[in-house]
Amino acid sequence: MITTDATPVRAPRPVPASSGSRRRRLPLRESVVPVLLALEIFSFSLLSPQFLTLSNMDNVILNSVDLSLIAGGLTLVILLGGIDVSTGQALGVVAWCVGKLTLAGWNPVLVILTAALLGALMGTATGIIISRLHVTAIIATLGTAGIWSTVLFSLWGGSDLFAPPVTEYASVHRTFGLPTIAFFVLAIFAALWFISRYRAYGRHVYAIGNDAEGARLSGINVVRTGIVSYAIVGLMVGLAAVVFMARIGVVQASSGGNLSLAAIAAVVVGGTSISGGRGSLVGTLWGVLFIAVLQNGVVLAGVPPLWNGVLVGAFIVIAVAVDVTTDRITRARRTSR
Repeated sequence: MITTDATPVRAPRPVPASSGSRRRRLPLRESVVPVLLALEIFSFSLLSPQFLTLSNMDNVILNSVDLSLIAGGLTLVILLGGIDVSTGQALGVVAWCVGKLTLAGWNPVLVILTAALLGALMGTATGIIISRLHVTAIIATLGTAGIWSTVLFSLWGGSDLFAPPVTEYASVHRTFGLPTIAFFVLAIFAALWFISRYRAYGRHVYAIGNDAEGARLSGINVVRTGIVSYAIVGLMVGLAAVVFMARIGVVQASSGGNLSLAAIAAVVVGGTSISGGRGSLVGTLWGVLFIAVLQNGVVLAGVPPLWNGVLVGAFIVIAVAVDVTTDRITRARRTSR
């Protein structure tokens, strides 16, 4: 008699198709940015004697905090194969709410929690539009960018909103001689890095970024992962809005608009593939430093501030071009084998 084993075969746990390539390629991709950063610092130190002063380095750190938070959350979305060009406009709306609540005398903890919740809700709405309604990410977030810009303009009403920092920990407070808020950002990045590397959600993000349909067939809830990713971006936007108000102290009709481009630049310059599936939070942190130093150094070197946008945009194009070229070379080598 021939017997058959009726034990059901369980599908293997989905592993990101790029996991092996990340181990081989990411150290190289991430190591390029520190080298460029060192060259950047050296160049600006020659162009301006004020660049390497302690006070200016302090300014670079403080001015990069809100950018860091947004870029950290945006890394997960880009790893997923998505994009969000509305983060800056969303920050402006949340910052206006932060200013109003601060002036109303709310407890700082409640203000921060409200900002985080509002940002998460805005991100969740974007995630539902993209993941549930299957609207292309760039189209959806261009739409939400327009919505948030209009909302902010209506709230602004022609009068700038001035407000003090929610808490000194978001601005002037120091720990070991450095801005305390910088340690908070490092803690956030450490948490996001741990989640992306060691938790199932992180593996799902990489898997979807490599092959969304394959990930779905392997049992991954692609819709839920997408919504959660955009919600995390929104949460980071809410926290960044608190820091933005502490740093700038005023909300205008155009507040936060430039952060969307800068955050995308930090992520892709840091080595995250714009097509998804490859990248890391460590690379993004290097990318943030590169963009922050660039923006600061250009001003100190006497270059008109309008050139900031040109340079940031140029680095996005270069980073994407390098990524596409690298992919083509890799595929060609695999085909030749």
